[in-house]
Amino acid sequence: MDINSVRALQEGDVQVFNDVFEMYWEKVYIYLAKKTGNNDAAKDLTQLVFIKLWKYKHQLTDQISLNEQIFRKSKQIFIDWLRQELRMRARLVQSDILPDLAQSDTSLENREIRRDIYNALQSLPPRRKEIFELKHIHGYSYKEIASLLGISTKTIDNQLHKANLQLRKILHAAIYMAVLSETNYFS
Repeated sequence: MDINSVRALQEGDVQVFNDVFEMYWEKVYIYLAKKTGNNDAAKDLTQLVFIKLWKYKHQLTDQISLNEQIFRKSKQIFIDWLRQELRMRARLVQSDILPDLAQSDTSLENREIRRDIYNALQSLPPRRKEIFELKHIHGYSYKEIASLLGISTKTIDNQLHKANLQLRKILHAAIYMAVLSETNYFS
């Protein structure tokens, strides 16, 4: 679309908006369906793209193509959706799974190991913990994490390396203490 169409949108021209909607709806939907892997979520997010396009029409610029502006909005809406999904998954992991694991195993030794792992994870700095959980609990790739958090894959690699070192040190100390207490028990 040309500059006049962007300006017409800025001024609230409903017919131009309808034309833009017809022209871009399928492209945006396909993009979001590929990103989310969920057709229903993609439909909802596509609608949200156009709702926000209309709501924030005054922020459109004639310096950038309308296509690029629509896909920037699409990407941002996808990232917001992904963050929301991750927060929900993290809550499920922390509130449902970890306590159940500790209670489901009657072995004192296994409960202590699970507690030590949980405590070690909680001791990580918040951003490092987030990166570690995205990679190792939720299974995201470096590229997906980089896109989600707006950081480089090198930063992710560095943070995961530091997390592994920190966890290894903490868990090594916990294992050492457990061995010492076992040795003292049998002495």
